Amino acid sequence: MTFLVDALAVYRLTRLVTRDRITEPLRTRVESGPEWLTYLLRCGWCASPYLAVGVITARRLVPRAWAPAAGVLACSAVAGLLTDLLDG
Repeated sequence: MTFLVDALAVYRLTRLVTRDRITEPLRTRVESGPEWLTYLLRCGWCASPYLAVGVITARRLVPRAWAPAAGVLACSAVAGLLTDLLDG
C-alpha cells in the first residue's frame, strides 16, 4: 500500500512540475536558463525519477511528516485521473 501511495504521489508531483497551469510561470522563467533544466521541467519521463528519489527519501527520513503529504498527493492523483476518465 505504501508503494502505491508513493507512486501516485510521484505521478501527481510529476504532473504538477511538468504540466499544471499553476507551475507554468516557473517553467517559463526557467526557459531562459540551461537547456537541460528547461527540458527536465517539461518532460514527465525525465522529471519523474528525480521526484521519485525525493519521495522515497522523504518516506525514509521523515515518515510521520511525509505520510499525510503523500496521502493528499495520492488522493489528488486519483481524483484527477478519475475526472479525466469520466469526463472523457
